[in-house]
Amino acid sequence: MRYHTIVLAVLACMLFLLLISGSNDDSFSSLEGSRVDQTFDYYLTTVDSTQFSPEGESEYRLQAERIVHYPYPEYATIDSPRLIIYESQAGPWFLSAVYGTIRQDIERSEERLDLSENVVVQHTDADGQTYNIYTDELTIYLTSKYLSTESEILFETMNREISSLGMTADLTTRHFTFLSQVKGRYE
Repeated sequence: MRYHTIVLAVLACMLFLLLISGSNDDSFSSLEGSRVDQTFDYYLTTVDSTQFSPEGESEYRLQAERIVHYPYPEYATIDSPRLIIYESQAGPWFLSAVYGTIRQDIERSEERLDLSENVVVQHTDADGQTYNIYTDELTIYLTSKYLSTESEILFETMNREISSLGMTADLTTRHFTFLSQVKGRYE
């Protein structure tokens, strides 16, 4: 009888130590597959979020497999971001990538979304003109709807193909500036 009591007491102590060591574990702050070696404060999975203007109109919609938020400095990493930017006069812009990071841009006083790996931008305007942009990295300023990249890009329309090292674009006016090493083909 005394032997069983000692064994049970030892097992209870071992279980207690395992529970305490598990609760002090940093497994909550290290997320499997995370690209950042920093403690996060929360994460979201299967995200589908819409940003509205003060007038109640949809400005953009962000979908993602996972968003991980980091408090210091404040930013969030995004896995498989898909962004839809709505235009009042034309069709929406569709942007997708493998990864993204969203943060506040102090200089521009607006949120910026940095997309990376297999970035694709697609748009069909009211006249039926289709735009496709392919690059490895792209920054979009969400309020002003302004794009920029210093990476190589491929810009395609129905009858044009332009490659460039770097590009800026204002999505509201559809004004594109190709920065250097520009090559084009028109059919």
